[in-house]
Amino acid sequence: MRKLVELNHVLEDGMRAYPGLPRPKIGAFLDHEASRPHYDGQAEFYLGQVDMVCNLGTYLDSPYHRHRDRSDLSQIPLEKGAGVPGIVLDAAASPDRSIAADCSASELRGRAVLIRTG
Repeated sequence: MRKLVELNHVLEDGMRAYPGLPRPKIGAFLDHEASRPHYDGQAEFYLGQVDMVCNLGTYLDSPYHRHRDRSDLSQIPLEKGAGVPGIVLDAAASPDRSIAADCSASELRGRAVLIRTG
């Protein structure tokens, strides 16, 4: 049986983002109290809001990220990103989070690449 490993980070309001990208804003668009007048005091709801760039936390890049004429994430079957051999490139030790070219493009082809940024 194949073992799958969850690698996601928890997304939190104001968490640190990659240098140069804005921190996420996660909170209420309309909280319970503010929603009551919209329903004549008969009901209340919480409507959450998330404002963030997509390249935050753990995410999956598609070829479209670099090449405008290639597939975007909606065009990639799940099987292409799950259960594939992987490789980890470590950028955590670098002050600017750069990664050394430890692998050639042919060594990366067909693999899931995890870039560890810390």
